[in-house]
Amino acid sequence: MTSDEMLTTYESISELMGTMLNAARQGEWDDLAALEQRCRGYVGSLMQAAPLPLNENEQHAKLAIIRTILQNDASIRALTEPRMHELQQNLHITRSGQRGVRAYGAQRA
Repeated sequence: MTSDEMLTTYESISELMGTMLNAARQGEWDDLAALEQRCRGYVGSLMQAAPLPLNENEQHAKLAIIRTILQNDASIRALTEPRMHELQQNLHITRSGQRGVRAYGAQRA
């Protein structure tokens, strides 16, 4: 991977993160999950690439992109954490109900 390819990959991640943020704002959870999978692909390619020396301009560009990615990630987490908590509560209620049904069913048998 060249430095240009690396920066382009970071830009792609940044653009996807912006789209993910919009999906989270609109409550489009399925879209958010699909976008996250695409983002993971880009991150995987960066992780597999050999480290590259970057000139000063490239380093500044990379840093600016990463800052944007991290800001969007924090915003996405702020939007998704309440939803995750809600889903966990629903799962807990469902599991408690299932246990009650099983216990009641076992007593009736």
